[in-house]
Amino acid sequence: MKTKVITDVDSLYIALEALFAWADRVDMCFAWVNSGQGKGRHWQTMQLGKVGRAVIGTAFAQTEPSALEVLDKKPDRLRLMINSEGTFHPKVISGRKGNRAKAIVGSANFTTAAYTSNTELCVLLDGSTDDSELDALQTFIDEQWMLGTRLSPTWLEQYRQVWESARRKKITVPGAKLEISSISSLSMSWEAYVSLIDAQHERPLADGNKVRVFGEHPSYLYELDEAERIFRDQPKFAAISRPDRQFLMGMGRSSGFIGTMRAAGFAKNIVYESPDAVGAALDRVPLDGPVSRGLIEDVIGKLTELKGVKIGVVSRLLAVKRPDLFVSVNNGSKPQLARLIGGKRVDTVGQYLALLDHVWSTEWYTAGEPKDSREVTIWRRRAALLDSALYEQV
Repeated sequence: MKTKVITDVDSLYIALEALFAWADRVDMCFAWVNSGQGKGRHWQTMQLGKVGRAVIGTAFAQTEPSALEVLDKKPDRLRLMINSEGTFHPKVISGRKGNRAKAIVGSANFTTAAYTSNTELCVLLDGSTDDSELDALQTFIDEQWMLGTRLSPTWLEQYRQVWESARRKKITVPGAKLEISSISSLSMSWEAYVSLIDAQHERPLADGNKVRVFGEHPSYLYELDEAERIFRDQPKFAAISRPDRQFLMGMGRSSGFIGTMRAAGFAKNIVYESPDAVGAALDRVPLDGPVSRGLIEDVIGKLTELKGVKIGVVSRLLAVKRPDLFVSVNNGSKPQLARLIGGKRVDTVGQYLALLDHVWSTEWYTAGEPKDSREVTIWRRRAALLDSALYEQV
């Protein structure tokens, strides 16, 4: 029997893709499964018709209800592990073709994060169905199958409510960023979002620096407060002083939180030498009140028509002008933000608008203005402050 150690998510995905392409039948036994709203690459690679038995755990409401519905469409293909001695925690997928067998076993669940962003360690086994190790894995899956429970519509409806509640709570350990695996990662209550932002303050970064949300310069709130002062003192972008325009670009005296244009050559020149071209679009976004979707699309479209002005530059300017509406797309947040729209980098106007739509539809974003003064400070900057929870050192 041949073995191969898999230490990165791309190799893990390639092994999964090859397993499904090769096998006549695939059985799986996982603690948790999700589909990434049907967009996860592991889910799209799965050849559902080849799946014979799937034994899936439900501990801590981590398994996605819609994934269970899909697996259950074929009779006698899905079993749930609802009650077990301790936490049901296996991760194995096994394929067979004739008298040959292959299996991937290790730390990876059948989830979007496991195949895109997690640190996983797995082993690929390749041999005969008579090999003791592969036979033992198949026996294990068969035994768990016998212990499992069939899915019922009543149970699924109750589970879905628990799952949605668990998504809203979003417990985040202090000093840890929000780990994004799919759109559902942003689902949380306003209270959970406040706790998330609080947990980012003093979060250590890889270079030894720290994320600072509150307090004096450098911090996210200082950055946003100073930007608001600049825009209120001089509503016309072209009339803002050069040092203040530098700050709005994330340069000069700026901390660089919420993105920076230091590497944006042409964009810097336009903002420096032709601020009227930027102002013609940016000045249309009011500092307060509602902004129509049509206006937002038009402003972003006009700004990205300027030479060298891309989504990163546009999102920085919009986020510091209206931090209640706009999210910054920068090198530190791009890897996480990409997972919200199916793994694509947020580079185009359409992708950025799709990102905003996801954010604007969340429970925490649509929550009304809170009464607590400290929470009001966060609420009025809630879209831009998401960057603090997503940013990772690059």
